[in-house]
Amino acid sequence: MNFKKACAAGLSALILSVGAMASPINVGGVIWDPDEELNNPFPMLQDFNMRGAILEDVASGTPGEILTGYGRVLNINSQDPNSALFCPGCELTFTFSMELVSFDITSGTLGVVGNEGDFEFTNLEINFFVDYAQNYNGTSGTAGDGDLWLQLTSDSLSGSGADNLGTGSDTGNGSALLNVEQVGLAWNNFDTNGEAGGYDMVLDSSFQGIGSDTQLGGSFQITGNSIPEPSSLALLGLGMLGFAGFARRKKA
Repeated sequence: MNFKKACAAGLSALILSVGAMASPINVGGVIWDPDEELNNPFPMLQDFNMRGAILEDVASGTPGEILTGYGRVLNINSQDPNSALFCPGCELTFTFSMELVSFDITSGTLGVVGNEGDFEFTNLEINFFVDYAQNYNGTSGTAGDGDLWLQLTSDSLSGSGADNLGTGSDTGNGSALLNVEQVGLAWNNFDTNGEAGGYDMVLDSSFQGIGSDTQLGGSFQITGNSIPEPSSLALLGLGMLGFAGFARRKKA
């Protein structure tokens, strides 16, 4: 094995060893373990998985309309709700807004039961807050208080409505690629540029009627990778220096 190949192999081994030794990360009281495997026998492809519940406006279908919503994070790196573990003594909530670009109804009529179609939103902004008062009661005011933890944005959220768009009984799903903005407690833990197109995280969401003419319910999942704590990065740096020195001695 030549010197360059030895360096590459050693670097890969060091990175893998640091990942294997990753310890739980705590940012503002929100804790996640990059090694957690979602209670699943198959290893995670990404080390951060956040899920939660959404309440949002019913969109009427007028381009330029601003749709807002809010909710609470229920799971981090777990199939089951585990907020007492990932946020002990606190809660992680969020608010969001986005602008409607279009509803493209492929069957039926917008606002009439039985329609189907596609939609697109732009200027999506999601703000996560860690709140030590634990006062979330299903309202936007209690979802938007606390300390800003993370802000995510996207130029495009698109999806499809399986039924009843604009009626209050809407059902469907949407997805978006997300950028991490450099504000909040946790931004430098997720600003990886590791997703397609240099984005940082991926959003998948669903929505359905909850018996209200003005509000829908739903759920979301955000996945991505987190950046190791400074101690892990220091360990990697020391390992790389040690390996380089060893390789130079062997070459000499």
